[in-house]
Amino acid sequence: MKFLGELLLKRKKGKINRKVYFNRLSEAKTALIVYNATNPERRKEVKGFIRFFKEERLAVESIGYYGKVGKNIEKPQDELGDVYFDKKELSPYKFPKNRKIKKLISKQFDILIDLNLKEEFCLEVISSLSKAKFKVGPNHKYGNDVFDLTLETKDKPMSYLMEQIKVYLGMINK
Repeated sequence: MKFLGELLLKRKKGKINRKVYFNRLSEAKTALIVYNATNPERRKEVKGFIRFFKEERLAVESIGYYGKVGKNIEKPQDELGDVYFDKKELSPYKFPKNRKIKKLISKQFDILIDLNLKEEFCLEVISSLSKAKFKVGPNHKYGNDVFDLTLETKDKPMSYLMEQIKVYLGMINK
């Protein structure tokens, strides 16, 4: 099924029209952060990262994928600006079915930040189909095809990626 999902994603990506533009971080107004929210420590780390961008006066929203499934396992509750989804909310092709997520994908953000280090296909779908003006993420299997700025993170933790994103977004000054 994943192979069919990849074909479907390729077809949908071909239909997306977006203008790549990023002037400087101080002029950006909105950001979308996409990440794997399965680990509670990672969620806490991302909350701190979101706080940094809110201090830069950006309206930040996030999409977190919760990969655990079971009878007694529940995904985190959605909060203001934070949407979570799990495997039950994916189509057979691993595309998110959640209405809130579809709405965020179609919204035009100034910056999309993908913190997906493990190459989760459902997060690849979100990043690929987003109409964000500028996309940033790690250099991995789909990074070069999707992101406007890729950062090398070979065997480094997510905290390293987040620090590099802050540094490089701060350096861009047209």
